[in-house]
Amino acid sequence: MEEILIKELWAASTDLKACRVILKDEPFPRVIHPYGVCKTSRGKIVVVCKQTAGFTKAGRTAGYRNLGMLKFQEVEMLEESFEPASDFNPEDPQYGEWIYHI
Repeated sequence: MEEILIKELWAASTDLKACRVILKDEPFPRVIHPYGVCKTSRGKIVVVCKQTAGFTKAGRTAGYRNLGMLKFQEVEMLEESFEPASDFNPEDPQYGEWIYHI
């Protein structure tokens, strides 16, 4: 299942398309711009993205997120295109080992 979700995210990233994602234990979906998938220094697989809408913790606004891959239940590529933010730095050490990135 994880491989299928990563392939769907990769396809959306390659086409620069937003995604609607559903994560476990969240009441409604998120809309994200997928920037890549990486393995953190602690061995956790995360989706690096910019969230533009949907569920978030109280008080948080749209912005960058590192979402745990194990929480993903569904990914749907949307028609909405996006441009990568100019401040995205895939060389930032927080990202660890990339599986892929834009």
